[in-house]
Amino acid sequence: MATSAVETATATVNTMPEEKSTLHRRAVLLLALYVAALLGPLALASTGGGVPAGQFIKQIALGLGLAGLMIIATSFILAARYYWVTDPFGLDAVMLFHRRMAIVGFCAILLHIVLLSYLNIGLLTRLWLPWHLQLGRIAILLLTAQIIVSIYRSQLRVEFEKWRIMHRLVGLAVLVVAFTHGLLSSEAFAPWPLRLVVFIIIAAAFWSLVWRQIIWPLRLKDYRYVVESVDKIIAGVWQIKLRPGAGGQSLRYLPGQFAFFHFNRSGVDATGEEHAWTIASSPSETNGLMLAVKELGDFTRTIGMTKPGDVVTVHGPFGRFSHRLHQGNDELVFIAGGIGITPFRSMIRWLVDRAENRRVLLLYANKSADDIAFFDELEHYSNDSGGRVRVVHVLSRAADQWQGEKGRIDIALIKKYCAGDLNGKTFWICGPAAFTATIIQALRGAGVAEAKIHNEAFCLLHAPVQADGRGRRLKTITGVISFALMVMVLLFALIRTDFLAARAGANHHTRHGASRHRVETTPR
Repeated sequence: MATSAVETATATVNTMPEEKSTLHRRAVLLLALYVAALLGPLALASTGGGVPAGQFIKQIALGLGLAGLMIIATSFILAARYYWVTDPFGLDAVMLFHRRMAIVGFCAILLHIVLLSYLNIGLLTRLWLPWHLQLGRIAILLLTAQIIVSIYRSQLRVEFEKWRIMHRLVGLAVLVVAFTHGLLSSEAFAPWPLRLVVFIIIAAAFWSLVWRQIIWPLRLKDYRYVVESVDKIIAGVWQIKLRPGAGGQSLRYLPGQFAFFHFNRSGVDATGEEHAWTIASSPSETNGLMLAVKELGDFTRTIGMTKPGDVVTVHGPFGRFSHRLHQGNDELVFIAGGIGITPFRSMIRWLVDRAENRRVLLLYANKSADDIAFFDELEHYSNDSGGRVRVVHVLSRAADQWQGEKGRIDIALIKKYCAGDLNGKTFWICGPAAFTATIIQALRGAGVAEAKIHNEAFCLLHAPVQADGRGRRLKTITGVISFALMVMVLLFALIRTDFLAARAGANHHTRHGASRHRVETTPR
């Protein structure tokens, strides 16, 4: 069977880690394109001819509406999981940026409504408005509902899969309704170059949605795995081994990366869900993929009902939590909590199989000895690696006969097994959110540089700021972009109204413009 396009694309991106300089250049280019997509339409809109200076506030409102529309449109591109977008930053950081910019876009559109309502209170108090204005009202209501449900999904007890479907459908409705409203009710859309650019960006948003929902899943149907075995390795944790389907090839990934898995299970309800799991096997194991899945949610509590022969569609790989993406000579200190061992099992197996000249210290926290996943395997690596791999188990509820470390992993224990010296070491943390946050805080308090700390996030929906600074940098970038947008909106309003010249010597024109403004903003 010929190699599928999906396999070819995956191989191209993930056969070998890209050079850091290459990824940096691509990251800068992507950010530049994103900023251009937001600021460019405002710059083009400012060429559409002048209006009376009395319309200054109205022009600010129009600029905010246009900026908000562009943020909504580009959010579809951010959420499409394009490899060329996620590779430089990591999918977790991209989704975090997506969330933050969505809030910025919502605030811009909300301020757009507030300013126009200040100029014409009828936009809020009148039940019926001209239909093009009614569309704007519908768009803001839909967007508000989407933001509230997204932020408070857990409190509202909305199931993730239902939320995800609703989020996409409502987002599409907001985009269509807001675009139609802006096109028909705002003179700022008049310049044809602006209409062309906005149309291209809207088209890219639609293409991203079609690509993500229709084209990519169809292509993934040619890229399937088959369940080979399902075994319980400890209480509540299942090991699932997958082999490529007939004529298929193994996924090309880096140790520690994750993928999205769609199980098509026979005789089991709720098979349509997609879940992200770390690939616990190593790329050096060429006989397929292995997952270690803990029973946590509605779907994972039924994972043991998966049967050999069930088909699994794999979309990936994603993530930057891999030592292969951070080359150097530092000793690797892996700190795992519970099922957070999965990426470390992958990386350690790779290091052992490839005999890489890297020293590894694994600190693995669990409640009891019965909760340790891959215990025998980890002991084998520790005993047969010639001292390159050290494994230290730390139990918080250890039995009396336990001879190893007891309690919790803290900075004192980390220093103990690092011989009191944290220099020359890179720290990798994966585990529950509270566990990860505590370890990161302890390492930072001990003076470890953020570039030397890496952590993995289990939840992409609420991805935290990464310890290595990616999330923090994107937070700063979000602030800079938001400030640039506000400046551009102000410049747009100044250029459109020639406000400064009018204030200098045309007060009578201002009064005349204000009078015209009162007429023009009255709903027809």
